[in-house]
Amino acid sequence: MTLLSRRPAGKPLWPGLLLACILVRPAVGDELRLHARALFEKSVSQNLRLRSDGAAIELDSGVLYEDDGPAAGYSYRPNEEKLSETIWIKKELLIARPQAHKATLLVGAGGALKALINGKPQELQRAGKVGNYWEAYAIPPNVVQAGKNEIVLYGKGSVWIARDEDFAAGSRTRTKHPNRSARSSDGGTTWDYDRRGSAGDVDGEYYVRLFLEQHRSSGTLTLPVIDAGNLTLQPLAAPLPSVGPVRIAAQAETGQVGKLSVRVRSGSTLIPNEKSWSGWQDLGATGGALGKPVGRFVQVEVELTTADPLQSPQLKELVITATPQRAAAWTRQIKVVESRNEEIVRTSIPFRYEPFDQPRLKELREQYRLDEVVKGAKGEFELMTRLAGWAAKQWDQGHLKDIYPPWDALEILKPHTDGKPVGGFCQQFNLVLLQACESYGLVGRPVSLGPGSRADKLRGGGHEVIELWSNEYKKWVYLDGNTAWYAVDEASKVPLSLWELRERQLQAIQGMPFKPVRITNITETKHTWKGLDAWPPFVELRLIPRSNFLEEKAPLPLNQGMRGWFWTGHHVWSDTAAPVPPLYSERVTARNQWEWTLNQAHFVLEATETPGELRVHLDTEMPGFATFLADIDDREKQPVTSGFVWKLRSGTNRLMVRPRNSAGREGIASRVVLEYP
Repeated sequence: MTLLSRRPAGKPLWPGLLLACILVRPAVGDELRLHARALFEKSVSQNLRLRSDGAAIELDSGVLYEDDGPAAGYSYRPNEEKLSETIWIKKELLIARPQAHKATLLVGAGGALKALINGKPQELQRAGKVGNYWEAYAIPPNVVQAGKNEIVLYGKGSVWIARDEDFAAGSRTRTKHPNRSARSSDGGTTWDYDRRGSAGDVDGEYYVRLFLEQHRSSGTLTLPVIDAGNLTLQPLAAPLPSVGPVRIAAQAETGQVGKLSVRVRSGSTLIPNEKSWSGWQDLGATGGALGKPVGRFVQVEVELTTADPLQSPQLKELVITATPQRAAAWTRQIKVVESRNEEIVRTSIPFRYEPFDQPRLKELREQYRLDEVVKGAKGEFELMTRLAGWAAKQWDQGHLKDIYPPWDALEILKPHTDGKPVGGFCQQFNLVLLQACESYGLVGRPVSLGPGSRADKLRGGGHEVIELWSNEYKKWVYLDGNTAWYAVDEASKVPLSLWELRERQLQAIQGMPFKPVRITNITETKHTWKGLDAWPPFVELRLIPRSNFLEEKAPLPLNQGMRGWFWTGHHVWSDTAAPVPPLYSERVTARNQWEWTLNQAHFVLEATETPGELRVHLDTEMPGFATFLADIDDREKQPVTSGFVWKLRSGTNRLMVRPRNSAGREGIASRVVLEYP
């Protein structure tokens, strides 16, 4: 973990790599001071955002209230209700905290509608389209009340229905509609909660949502595990006979309705577990002292809450201090010659990866002879590009007018009634690529693209793609199984992620300078790259928070890409340059939360009290993790576990560690070289 302002109290920062020369004495208090921006960027956060000036962390703003989300999308069955002066609909939304700076009523598909909200007539001013298919109407926030809100709509327009039978496919918990929609055919005199649609044969929820500009009720921020005996982040941590008290101080403004809660836990291992770690201990609103830590490792969590949706507490700084007692430092003779230690970046997005031992992956690889496709590939990235070129050539035209195939490459590739693959559009091409890569122990994630609020600048509709994690480049990279291309930075030739392409596209369409992008075509397709100011759009990035489509059939968006993107399970990137439309409840505002890292090894070296012995603590974030591998003094790699003892020999000592997954694919190594005379 590399964090910002840190120093031994009363001493300057240590420059570069240094000798760990610590004498037997209670140490002068070490301090780690984390200002708001660095604290936000290096922690895992939920429902929080960095204030626009970067000086404080506050509760995120914007709450979506809806009942249709799990089953919202394109239906092959009737799901439209046409309104009139006599055909009315009613939507009930439960809202516990109605106070808001701004309120927006969202209706799919909308029209020139009239409304009664909580029994009172309300003029609806059309505020434009949202997500191409929804109509937005600004309404006064004070018409919203605590508890049940009744929204009655009629007039000239239509409203779609999220069909009850589709709910189970879109959520793990919201598998049945809550029956808060009703239809009236006599101008609101009588209401039917069971039959909707012109034929009265549809049951479900109307596409009516309410978005309130208000702060979330609570949010949390969790720091990485910290070594309290090495807050100055020396390459080698000295032995600690006693950790001593650890103090955490939070600087914040809470106001009269806000609250801050600081919690801490401690342990003797780098990775928290029930055996060697304590439970969370509450230190109160401004922090406090952990008098007797269980071990040298500590983790801090801060929770922000508010009783008023219009106000948020402001967290400005967190300071961690410790006064460990360090043992006689036999390590004073050690010289750190080289240290390359990868930093693990984690996310709060609860992403689920496909298990590499999923039988359908093996079947795909064997049935379509993918080993022949990738034969001779020089490295992991070339293997990916070979599979992308193969995926893009599997069919010319799909059968989406008849059927939307399961999210399973074998089902997509199997023959339809005409003998050609079931196929599909960009979504299916990229699913085939994703699962082909997974059959080789590679990791990917599905992302849908759209122009978002810049639809006036970007034409041509959305696009369904994937990103793959590249061990070679240590990053997520955009590789398209439909267009058979990828984008690189013109100068460095390094493949770009979707987030990076988004930044450059925003600059391009605004006429601002941007770093040039070059497209590499893997094979010829019907698609032609025309520049960042044309299709595909990268402005709106919507992540489906899982790739285990073979292991779990649900939750999934309803026929993704056929008619807009309305599923509320998407995690969507949002910032001030192009805020996400108010259709989504899960918004991501921190780059580390969006571009987390995988397959890296991170080590912490702890000197034991026995001269020449170091305890090596290891950490990784690797889907399908199987073991760590250690290469000591350039010998054959051996499996190791975190906390193993490295016995130094006189002279040069080399250690390289990396993770390996269950498919046998090795991850990114970290390395250290020590001189021990």
